[in-house]
Amino acid sequence: MSAPIALPLQQHPIFAAALARLGRKVERLSLTGAAPVQIVRRYGLCLASRGPVWTACHDHKARAETLRQSGLHIINAEHPCPSLRAAGYRQIHTGASMAELSLLGSPADRLARAHGKWRNSYTKAVQSGLTIKTAQFDARNHDWLLRADREQQHRKGFSALPHAILHAIAAVRPQEVVIVFAANGAAPVAGMLFVRHPPVATYHVGWTSVPGRQAAAHQLLLVHAANMFAKQRLMRLDLGQIDTENAPGLARFKIGSGAVVRRLGGTWLKIPGL
Repeated sequence: MSAPIALPLQQHPIFAAALARLGRKVERLSLTGAAPVQIVRRYGLCLASRGPVWTACHDHKARAETLRQSGLHIINAEHPCPSLRAAGYRQIHTGASMAELSLLGSPADRLARAHGKWRNSYTKAVQSGLTIKTAQFDARNHDWLLRADREQQHRKGFSALPHAILHAIAAVRPQEVVIVFAANGAAPVAGMLFVRHPPVATYHVGWTSVPGRQAAAHQLLLVHAANMFAKQRLMRLDLGQIDTENAPGLARFKIGSGAVVRRLGGTWLKIPGL
């Protein structure tokens, strides 16, 4: 039996089911040597986000011909792919840098991969007396986390995956949306929300209060979540984009956890006639 393919959320069937619930049609395109590519059409253009995910090695010319015949107009490439240029695409945007935390090995192995200062903060958090709670996301009980996230997005001027998509995922696959939070008594002081799309989980929402930040609660929560997902036989935890300019503190947190930084392949536009 072959190992499951580690797809980004945007290329996983769970994401397609969520978009369908929101009224957006998602199509699947079969390409030789790649996992089925989930695509959407906008204004007559065919878009693939975080795809294709290549699963077989074949030569540059064969891959270029596959892309040329694909009918894809815009590709937000998951990996750098020289065949895109040969297939008549031109890059219009550089690739973002993503943080990926391996879940392989033991809890001690994962902690050993973290940076020293990050581990020290985790040790401080363990000794803080905070209680960790884990639950399947429920909009009625856990809307406090999304409210806090909306407030911080407005205050800090950033945007993330729309909450409507998170609610849609929770509706179609409720067991795959997980909240992990730290509490001091009954009051939450920090929280994280994850979406499982086996064999990967993706971190989507994080919030901490001043007491939570002082106690390094996010280090505590991330280690707890990583250990939990590893027990569930997931391979990787995607921590999202690294933005050292606009969110340097969050970038340091992600990199300090032991995550590997990987650059995506950028955005490519098909040029007619090439």
